Amino acid sequence: MRQVVLVALALCCAEAALAQGIDTRVTFTFADDDVLHGPDTPSGSTPSPTLPSFTPTSANRLFYDDYERRDNGLENLSHLVLFGHKPGFFAGLDTEAALVLRAEFLASIDMTLRDDGSYVRLIEHLGADTLSLTAFPLNARRFALGYSYNLIWGGDGIFKSATSPGIKVEWDTDGAYAFVGAKTGQAEQRHADGTLELDTVWGALGGAGVDVTETLRIEGGAGFFRRGIIDRPELEVPNGQGRLTLAPWQAFGGSAQVTYHVGAPIGVPIDFELYRNDPLEREVFFKLEEYPGGVSLMVQSELNWVAQTLQDFDRAASSVIQQGRSADLVVKVKVDRARFFALGVYRDLAYVTLNIPSYPPFVSFPRGIKAMPEAFVSLGADYALEGWHVTPGFSLGAKMPAYLTSRLNAGSTPADGAQTMVFRSVSDIALLNPGDKVALILAGKVTLRWDLSEMLAFAGELQASYDRNRRVLAQDPTGVSTRQRTDPKIFGFCTLLQARL
Repeated sequence: MRQVVLVALALCCAEAALAQGIDTRVTFTFADDDVLHGPDTPSGSTPSPTLPSFTPTSANRLFYDDYERRDNGLENLSHLVLFGHKPGFFAGLDTEAALVLRAEFLASIDMTLRDDGSYVRLIEHLGADTLSLTAFPLNARRFALGYSYNLIWGGDGIFKSATSPGIKVEWDTDGAYAFVGAKTGQAEQRHADGTLELDTVWGALGGAGVDVTETLRIEGGAGFFRRGIIDRPELEVPNGQGRLTLAPWQAFGGSAQVTYHVGAPIGVPIDFELYRNDPLEREVFFKLEEYPGGVSLMVQSELNWVAQTLQDFDRAASSVIQQGRSADLVVKVKVDRARFFALGVYRDLAYVTLNIPSYPPFVSFPRGIKAMPEAFVSLGADYALEGWHVTPGFSLGAKMPAYLTSRLNAGSTPADGAQTMVFRSVSDIALLNPGDKVALILAGKVTLRWDLSEMLAFAGELQASYDRNRRVLAQDPTGVSTRQRTDPKIFGFCTLLQARL
């Protein structure tokens, strides 16, 4: 019954939204993420199927894919946007609102439908300037700090809360903007009397940007988040009056970005997210890449610094501030119908694990251990064949993953005492055998996109990677479980036929 109600609601929203704009992807795939191995000889934590199938899988994505966006493009989903705009009853005032729903079809009988940034907005026109107030009644995930999608912070995951409504006040003028705002959530917290109750968690955000020249923009922002209480019993200290002294769990930091741009806009590299639609930016949906000729250039660099309070690993009854940093450099060049891309990314382990938080959760990294950062680079290019509507391309990348090496036990040697955990992501952590070294990951792919119409396209890719950090848990002849190396070579392919409505 639940599925019927969700589908009916989605259809009603879709019908009403057609006049406003709707972003829908219907995707048919044929893929195999690893043609060399099957379920009986896994090359990683997730075994590959025996034969290629029509079931989409995120295992076809390389570490540098999806850097500037939320989805991997293989999904069947729709953003259903009901948008309204009316002039206010007072001079200079405009009002608008949008119900933004995200419907994702996970299987033939399963669909998720959730809020994706619904808002109410007041806009006051002050000559050439505008002052706006935007309220997010359910989810302020789009209100965050940082700029590239994989480096943003203060959005999803900053609170352990099912909802995070918020409010934002923004001033805009020609060539500059500034904003301040706040968001809140509800999380289970221990109180001074020892009871666990739902209580308010909150954050404050602010930022600004200015066009120094027609080609140079500088932006920055900062935030503070009161995330609750550090959930560790050693930090719950009795004060002698029947109450507890508790350690607050806080996060704070700042972000900055510099952008230099000349010429026509340059989109993201070829990938399976063929088009994007941000419901908060009423852009032209499904706009194809433009090639006006000549040379266009965009150079963009971002820096982020964050810190959070955690239990001190070396002094369990104390808290400590653990800092994290990230940075990137993005270069995009367009020469006539050719595009070139370069990307360099740095994230230290404290930044990678900000929302876990840390590893193990709520505890700082021990002093004297090796907590090494993640760093990767990628290069790529594509060329649009005019008249054929075909765009072939390629990309290459190399990555040193973040990792954590434990302390040596007294009297032990690196071969038998220190153990390393490799963080490919916060959800993909590989445990190496004692003494094993972390290896560089290499990857590359060739791509092809063929636009058949303004709404339908075929895309395909062949990909390869080489990762000597992969391990699987297996038993040796004596029955002892060990982590065995697997074949580091992975070859896969993915093709899709995707319609955009």
